[in-house]
Amino acid sequence: MNKLTKRITLSMHFGIFIFMINLITTVITGVLMYISFALGILNEKNITGIMVLPIITLVSCILIGVVVSACSSRAVLKNVREFIEATDKLSRGDFSARLNIRKPPEFRILSKNFNTMAEELGSIEVLRTDFINNFSHEFKTPIISIKGFAEILKDDDLSKEERNEYLDIIIEESKRLTSLATNVLNLSKIETQAILKEKQMFNIGEQIRQSILLLDSKFQSKNISLDINIEDCNIYANKKMLNQVWLNLLDNAIKFNNENGLVSVNMKKKEKEILITIIDSGIGISKEVVSKIFDKFYQEDTSHSTKGNGLGLTIVKKIIELHGGTIECESIVSKGTKFTIILPIEQI
Repeated sequence: MNKLTKRITLSMHFGIFIFMINLITTVITGVLMYISFALGILNEKNITGIMVLPIITLVSCILIGVVVSACSSRAVLKNVREFIEATDKLSRGDFSARLNIRKPPEFRILSKNFNTMAEELGSIEVLRTDFINNFSHEFKTPIISIKGFAEILKDDDLSKEERNEYLDIIIEESKRLTSLATNVLNLSKIETQAILKEKQMFNIGEQIRQSILLLDSKFQSKNISLDINIEDCNIYANKKMLNQVWLNLLDNAIKFNNENGLVSVNMKKKEKEILITIIDSGIGISKEVVSKIFDKFYQEDTSHSTKGNGLGLTIVKKIIELHGGTIECESIVSKGTKFTIILPIEQI
């Protein structure tokens, strides 16, 4: 029965609706004509003319048809009015608007698609608000810090050690501002790109090894061991962008790792794609947070005490997607985190 109902399309509903109006009009007209003859209102004397009865029947059908159509159309137009009201709410920025039209099937699909669209628009609005709030926080904090320590430096009674300490803080906060501005510009540039440019053929395995070497001092500072299993493979891609990906992921593997921890980097070629995994034995990420780590400005450390501005992984994901690849994150709290990147090997 449900399958049969799903197959009844809007056109069939419309056909049945018109048929029912005609049927009801005909039945009502017939009943009124019968009653009129039974009560003697119409008889052979007052319909002696050949066209009198057809004209009376026609006029009756028209009048009754108009009344029946007007009453019946209210039910049909109710759905249209509901849709108009919902779209009007949506246009005014009320993303809580929802439709619950069940029949006909096309209207049910319309309701479902409209509700999905409203939910997506609501999510985008929330993300936009969060982006503005987070950006304001990230931008404002170092400026306040620089201003505060610059004012303290005006004190002539400060010792040389204190003065140098405050200057170091100002330098660090300035670097933080520079990093924020650079990342925002990079993200903006990447997001506006529809086609990947400046591609070249290079050895991606060698590139990852060089990235590890660049961060060698950071690995040593936390006495982190390395387990590297990287194959050589040539890929046609944007070398500069992918280099940014490896540096960011490896830097995070160090930053959120424990002292004397372990970082494993594996890369192997699989038919027409490359599989890369970067695993650390660090603090891990909770299940609720994993789905949000690629969001703009998202940081699990809500106090913002950890260095960073929450844009690194967003940029990483955009770069990977721009190359036609995918990136996934798996993590267990206190056990570590695993990033899996799959990149297609594009032919020139």
